[in-house]
Amino acid sequence: MRILPRLVSATRQRWPGLATGLALAGLAPLLVGWSAWAALAAGLALGAALWHWAGAVVGSVEGWFHRVHPAPALLSLDPALRQELGGRPSLANADYDRILGYVAAGIRAYRSPGCALVLYPGVPGTRGTRVEALEGFARAAPLLAAWVRHRGDHIPLPDGSRFDAFAHLAAGLTAGTDPKGPEYWGPIGDLDQRIIEAADVALAAWMLRDRLRATLPAPAQAALLAWLGGVEGRRIYEGNWHLCPMLVGLVREAWGQPASPATRAHREAFLHAAAGGGWFADGVNGAIDHYNAWQMHYLLHFAAAVNPALDAGVAARALQEFAPGYSHFFAPRGFPIFGRSACYRMAVAAPLVLAAGLEEPPIPPGLARRALDAVWSHFIAHGALAGGTVTQGYETLQPDLLENYSGRGSSLWALRSLVAAYWQPPEAPIWQAAPEPLPVELGDFDLVLDPPGLRVTGVAATGQVEVRPLRNTGTGESPLEPMSLWRRLAQALLRRPLRLANYAAKYRREVYRSTPAFCEERGTGRSG
Repeated sequence: MRILPRLVSATRQRWPGLATGLALAGLAPLLVGWSAWAALAAGLALGAALWHWAGAVVGSVEGWFHRVHPAPALLSLDPALRQELGGRPSLANADYDRILGYVAAGIRAYRSPGCALVLYPGVPGTRGTRVEALEGFARAAPLLAAWVRHRGDHIPLPDGSRFDAFAHLAAGLTAGTDPKGPEYWGPIGDLDQRIIEAADVALAAWMLRDRLRATLPAPAQAALLAWLGGVEGRRIYEGNWHLCPMLVGLVREAWGQPASPATRAHREAFLHAAAGGGWFADGVNGAIDHYNAWQMHYLLHFAAAVNPALDAGVAARALQEFAPGYSHFFAPRGFPIFGRSACYRMAVAAPLVLAAGLEEPPIPPGLARRALDAVWSHFIAHGALAGGTVTQGYETLQPDLLENYSGRGSSLWALRSLVAAYWQPPEAPIWQAAPEPLPVELGDFDLVLDPPGLRVTGVAATGQVEVRPLRNTGTGESPLEPMSLWRRLAQALLRRPLRLANYAAKYRREVYRSTPAFCEERGTGRSG
């Protein structure tokens, strides 16, 4: 939005406040005489009016100063979780059940009475508390649904009680899509974050479609489908965004709604971004990044499960091409992360876990399990789980790393590697295969992946993995720049995030290492 329309719109919105401030500023000297007190009163009145007006110009975030305090009972679990699960060479199946129970305990602690809104502790993004609370519900919903599908309704919690996951999902889906209810998620608009969250809502509903059809009253089912239908025809940001209305449309069709040409158009538009070798372009200026792992292959895989005839094997072939090379990225400690949204870090293993479940796995299931174990064990050891949720950073809390769109529920996309695992039944290879060594644990390697333009090297003696984007040769190693004190002050005054994009650090470095990651090097914006 251009600056002049913003100024005009803000002035229209805040004109009563501006007029009141100007009037009070003018009246102060008349009421108390010309003095320092009069000047102070006039300045405060005018400053308050201008503050609200400036907030309208830049788009102040709803609920900016609202903070949720971490639940003490959940904080008390963190030391034992780090000590007992962190830094281990492998995790048992029961350890993953424990992680899921920890996440479910967080949902129970921070959810609304109707279950549709889950607002976590943390720092806000640009979306406002209602959408962030929708994120909190939606981004954990597929994991809960996957558990229910194969393991029953109840999840054991750390305190010995049980969390009724199906009841939570059924209640939340009902309350969130009821336009007359207090927990309504709101209508879906153009370029709306709700478009992204609708994909997770749709996926969870599809996973449990038979149960929900038998359980939800007809008006609640109609409201759910109507809310999801609000995605159709909305403007999006291109790139991986195409996958969300595509999946939503396919789920609505699976629920008996008419097929939409827009659903197919979104699919074709996304597939045009194929770079080859199972990689897809996205990110800033069409760059290659890890959205390939936690969004593209993930949603392509589930879209294929929803409508196999439409997919015609495309998702499986792409994953079979992608997984062997991508498996070389994994290290026993850390991960060579690059690009935006690094707070989704535990989801990097999702495509390998999904690949292990294919009829013809392109990698041994034991290798996928070792990668999953390495990722979760490393990040748990370094504080990626705290207070019943996923922390906003790479290892621990690191607000300077976040993009402005990232809010308190955003990091829950890190759970997508667990969704990929729990969607597979207990007898599946990912749960039964013994872990096999990572490529870097077998020996040194130097691999060039031509389609994404990445050189991946590993050193067995140190366990270090490095990724070099070939187009970045000679660019150096730009550090992650922290926010200045003045920028933080402006952020508080304007009531919206003003985090630095840090594009050079995230996309333009010559090398990205498994440890230390680019955002964990000394002198960066690390916190906590």
